Amino acid sequence: QDFSRHSLLFSARAGKQSRGRSVVEPSPIRTLSVAMMQQQQQQGAGAGSAFEKVANQLCTELIGQLTSEHSKEVGRMYGEVMALRQELQNVKDLLEGYLVREEVLASMVDDLTNHHNQAIQGFMTLHQDFHANATNALKGAADMQKNGPNPIQDAQKALQIVDQILQKPVVTGAGEMHLHNYGR
Repeated sequence: QDFSRHSLLFSARAGKQSRGRSVVEPSPIRTLSVAMMQQQQQQGAGAGSAFEKVANQLCTELIGQLTSEHSKEVGRMYGEVMALRQELQNVKDLLEGYLVREEVLASMVDDLTNHHNQAIQGFMTLHQDFHANATNALKGAADMQKNGPNPIQDAQKALQIVDQILQKPVVTGAGEMHLHNYGR
C-alpha cells in the first residue's frame, strides 16, 4: 500500500512539473480512477483491493506515458545528433577542400616568386650588360674624340699629298710613252 500511495503522489507531482517540456495533464481515465478510488474508500468494503487495482492501473498508465515521452525525447535527440553529424561531415569536406586549395595556392605563390626572382635576375643581367656597353661606347666616343679625325689635321695631310703629286713632272710627248722606256 505504501508503494501505491507513493505512485499516486509521484503521478500527481509529474503532472505539475514541466521543466521546460510538455506538461503531462491528468487523463480522464486517471480522474475517473481517482474518483472510483475515493468512492470505494468511502464505502469501506474492499477498499484495499480496489486501491491496489486503481494504483496498478495508474502505474501502468504512468509508465506508458513516461515510455512515450522518453521515446519522443530520445528520437528528437537522435535527430539532433544526426543533423550535427551531417554538419560535421560538411565541415570536414569543406576543410579538406580548403587544404587542397591552400596547397595549390602555396605552390602557385612559390612558382610566381621563383619566376619573379628569375625575371629580376634577368633584368639585372641585362642592365649590367647595357651599363657595360654604354660605358664602352662612351669610352670609345671619348677616345675617338681624342684620337679621332681632326678636320684641320686631315686637311693639312690632304694638302701635303696633293703637293707631292704636283711636284712630279707632267708627262710630255706621246712618243716617250712606251713600256720599255717606262722602267728607266
